[in-house]
Amino acid sequence: MQEKFIIASGPVIIEKGKLLVNRDDKDDFYKIPGGTVEQGDSLQEACIREAKEENNADVEIVKPLNPMIIYKNPQTGEKMTIVLIHFLAKLKNPKEIKPIPPIKEAKWLDIQEIKQGMHNVAPNIKFLIEKGDIK
Repeated sequence: MQEKFIIASGPVIIEKGKLLVNRDDKDDFYKIPGGTVEQGDSLQEACIREAKEENNADVEIVKPLNPMIIYKNPQTGEKMTIVLIHFLAKLKNPKEIKPIPPIKEAKWLDIQEIKQGMHNVAPNIKFLIEKGDIK
């Protein structure tokens, strides 16, 4: 049986020391908006599309950040390869941000609080903090 291989792309949006995150019914932690890169999409196009689909966000990509590879689904433990592509992005419509189903909640988390372990966040958020991409 072939192992699943997923490439996902998403924006890291930071404003006033806070990070835009989502929560859906699949995971019990907060995560960066984003999702699977579809055939024909560039990594940047997928990032922009996913931000719009999940949060009604219009984003402008600033620069690529460190990618991360994980080898099992963080929620189910299923063996798979997930390549997470992150882009630092600027939000062009901050007043229009909202969760679009299946996203249940869109929230601005204080980065210092994340660093202190006060929020349950996805492994790639911790990784980006360790790498210095989220300050």
